[in-house]
Amino acid sequence: MNIDLKQYIISVLHFEMNLVTEEINGEAVDLLCSEYSIDKNELSAENIKKRYTEIVSGQISSTIIQESKIETETAKLPEPPSEISLKVDVEKPKAIDKVDTTMAKNVPGKAIVIPNAKVNEVYSASIPLIENGLSGITIKKIEGLEALGLEFNSDTNEISGCPLISGEHLISMEYKHSMESENRPSLFRNLSIYINPDPRSLWTEHEPDANSIFPKSHTANSELAYQNKKVVGASKRGRSHAKDAKFRDDHYEIAIDNASDWMLISVSDGAGSAKYSREGSKIFCQTILSEVFSIDNRKHLETVENIIETDDFDSKEREIKNHFYYVIGNSVIKGFREVEEAAKLNNAVVKDFACTILVSLVKKIKGKWFIVGFWVGDGGIGIYLEDKDPIILGNPDSGEFSGQTRFITMPEILNNAEDIFNRIKLAYITDFKALALMTDGISDAWFHTDSNLFKKEKWDELWNEMKKSQAGDSEFSSIELLEWLDFWVKGEYDDRTIVILS
Repeated sequence: MNIDLKQYIISVLHFEMNLVTEEINGEAVDLLCSEYSIDKNELSAENIKKRYTEIVSGQISSTIIQESKIETETAKLPEPPSEISLKVDVEKPKAIDKVDTTMAKNVPGKAIVIPNAKVNEVYSASIPLIENGLSGITIKKIEGLEALGLEFNSDTNEISGCPLISGEHLISMEYKHSMESENRPSLFRNLSIYINPDPRSLWTEHEPDANSIFPKSHTANSELAYQNKKVVGASKRGRSHAKDAKFRDDHYEIAIDNASDWMLISVSDGAGSAKYSREGSKIFCQTILSEVFSIDNRKHLETVENIIETDDFDSKEREIKNHFYYVIGNSVIKGFREVEEAAKLNNAVVKDFACTILVSLVKKIKGKWFIVGFWVGDGGIGIYLEDKDPIILGNPDSGEFSGQTRFITMPEILNNAEDIFNRIKLAYITDFKALALMTDGISDAWFHTDSNLFKKEKWDELWNEMKKSQAGDSEFSSIELLEWLDFWVKGEYDDRTIVILS
């Protein structure tokens, strides 16, 4: 870019009042010295002033200098705890490309660095003038800001706005010394700003191999009316799976048994490290659903209803729990058997289908809500109440290391009758705001720690955020809930699945 020698010399004098050699482009130095008979060893501010005076007075004609561009296994289910041991043989966001948006005039001197910004985040920063030896100046204008989504406030010397384009940018500042007359030519200085990309734009989506076994859709959503409430479910492939061209590993099922009016919800999160976990989660959810409402298990459910209808729930809790030990225990073992068969057919091992499991059975009995929970792994089952602490139907399973959990395919769970029994939780309450089952793609993002899962304020926050996605004050819509699953929380990019009865 061509610059006028006169302006070049004026700028040099302002930037460096001592020796200026290092601040001047080498090619320009050679040309300057040879053209105007200046010895490099005598290239001082004084001599530059002299030549400037000569140019201004007309003794030397103005010249144009070309300067370089700035680069800028399990037998039959045993009796409840400790009587028979279960035996299972189990084999051990589009990125924004960097755009060349250099918008500065090619002026000498080091560019003034202003604070970093981020795409799509409100930005405001003062220009560090004094720190760069520019006190007592008036900024006339800054060119190139509008294209970046920014603007300059001359009253505060601040640059503000909502940046649009990521990357490193040079913009040109035109200014004058406050005490100089208006006839004096303006001075220029480059400003450098680095705009970080919006992290959401760095996530890309890729399709899994079309020939892969056990394909699964990237999303799922459904809703059903139940009693005076509605159950809504939604599941979405996580950003990390989309980026790596993997299938969604989560799965859920919702069913209402018309003969008995019991409702069942099952939610499962396939282990990210298990290559067929997406099928494992599907097998367990679907098998539990069909097994819970089998003829034998319906007898247990009828017995539970009779107990609650005729006796005090609290005095019969252990007896009730025994019945659900068989209902749920037989169901998860049947699920394991199905996974074992799938592994054999695909030359795999059971752990290749590893997954968590969350199960809830619900029915309104004697005017109150009877709710059962069974939980293995991370994620959570909770009953959100209007004005009380939530009722959490289980405890998160933590592994030896951060990010680890336990899976329903693990022998230490299926071999332990007491473990199965203790994981069954019961609640018998008048009413509730919502019953929610969620995978860790939701729980980690909104509760962060296991202890927070028991805090009402955290459930309030989650509830309020989910409601914002719904049209007005209407009941939940599975489509809108599915859209909500696209929420952004830094560091939380796993599959997300939630089923809500409210």
